[in-house]
Amino acid sequence: MTYDPTVTKASVSSREEEAPPAGVVHNSFALVRALSRAQRPVSVTALASVVGIPKTTAHRLLEQMAQEGIVTRCDHKWALRPGFGYLMRAGERPSALTVLARPRLHAMAQATGASLFLHRESDDTLETVCCSYAPHVGRIMPPSEQRRAALHPASTIWLALDSGQLAAEYQEVRPECNCIATPISLPSGGTAVLALARPNELEVESLKRPLERVASRILSEERRTGV
Repeated sequence: MTYDPTVTKASVSSREEEAPPAGVVHNSFALVRALSRAQRPVSVTALASVVGIPKTTAHRLLEQMAQEGIVTRCDHKWALRPGFGYLMRAGERPSALTVLARPRLHAMAQATGASLFLHRESDDTLETVCCSYAPHVGRIMPPSEQRRAALHPASTIWLALDSGQLAAEYQEVRPECNCIATPISLPSGGTAVLALARPNELEVESLKRPLERVASRILSEERRTGV
């Protein structure tokens, strides 16, 4: 799946609806956890055994994650790409909100060529829930710098939290990017904020409504599942 600069709101919605079921997401995160603990590249047979899923399922998920730049294969063995080890520290399970939100962020990132970030606010600090990095953004800013920019005091994340509504920031934190963000009042308590960053040659105004729609769907799923 590649970035389409002619993406429309309808196509964003369509790709959101194609988000994988929770079982697929759970198995994908389990593979990421296993790779994050490994000291060297691991065979698909060993990964399937550790995670407890069929080898064919593990191979299919790894191939899909490779297409998105999350894992890499060398000599028939697999490893996380640099910058993705932070996703899952050893022994750590993904939060329920992460499992619910990540497919939505991934779908929008692929549809728009933007990087997506979901954070939860707690005692004036931000906890990273999940991120989805678009290669289009990665060409001008590596994932580690994208994360730092998202947490900058002048970032659109803090603007949205302070105002309680969708906010925008144009090339202020980083001259390469424009950003928008919208807050989410979580039924489980606290506030999260969904943010989007796009290269400055690509506008973000048309993505404000789609971003709010993704935030609304994450909120609806959390209410439905009671997580």
